[in-house]
Amino acid sequence: MKKIEKSIEIQATRETVWAAIISDKKYRLWNEDFQKGSYFEGSWQKGDRIRFLSKNENGVPSGVISEIASSEHLQFISILHLGLITKGLEDMTSEEAKLWTPGFENYHLEALAENVTRFSVETDVDDRYYTFFQEAWKAALDSLKKVCEENLAPFASITVETVVEAPVEKVWIYWTEPEYILKWAFASAEWYCPKSINDLRVGGHYATTMASKDGQMAFDLGGTYTEVVPLIRIVSQLDDGRMVWTSFEVIEPNLTKVIETFEAEDENTLDLQRNGWQAILNNFKLAVESH
Repeated sequence: MKKIEKSIEIQATRETVWAAIISDKKYRLWNEDFQKGSYFEGSWQKGDRIRFLSKNENGVPSGVISEIASSEHLQFISILHLGLITKGLEDMTSEEAKLWTPGFENYHLEALAENVTRFSVETDVDDRYYTFFQEAWKAALDSLKKVCEENLAPFASITVETVVEAPVEKVWIYWTEPEYILKWAFASAEWYCPKSINDLRVGGHYATTMASKDGQMAFDLGGTYTEVVPLIRIVSQLDDGRMVWTSFEVIEPNLTKVIETFEAEDENTLDLQRNGWQAILNNFKLAVESH
């Protein structure tokens, strides 16, 4: 294999560039330069399997199956290619598959200034495809720059808030400590929170599981902290690239306003998302005030 190394300076924060990599809608825009209709299935946490795909005229996917070998939020992603997907089937043993594996595709993000990021890629390619990928990566980096600087496929922002009858110190504890998160991190009485982990520091990861009591549904909401100012503000980036801003305002010694602004996903309506996040926030208020 040969190695391709390229980089580009982008007038945007690392959070913006990171989101363009791991957000489905944004990823599709800058990966058109490799294959029309390119997309991914999977997630970007260390150890996760991920499939990079495109579909033919009959809707049959082909591409590469990979694993996230390393993921350091806002800094580095290493993708280990394991095999091919041909006519929808995984292939890790054919001679063609072996031309691609094991091969790494590494992304580096470097903050050059407050709103300037250098994105670098180094990737292993088979000799036969070297020229194609040289040109494709050059075009893709230009497209990535445009996606970030022009905020293409933007996330809509939604704000919810509540006023809690409690001092900010108690509000902070209930918001950040897992034993208390279990008491409120769900939207209705038919749901509950069976698990919560929280590494409350810049670069720390959190994950909360919400599950229906009938056992039919469950999902995780996780992210990584980018700013933590005790008793005042928390900023994090969700595992799909969206941002969340939470602030705590002292109105009176025993009265605290919690304001949460989040970037919406595109699977559910804005009203449904707003109502869901507000319901969880209402549960939080009830949990704090009743204990």
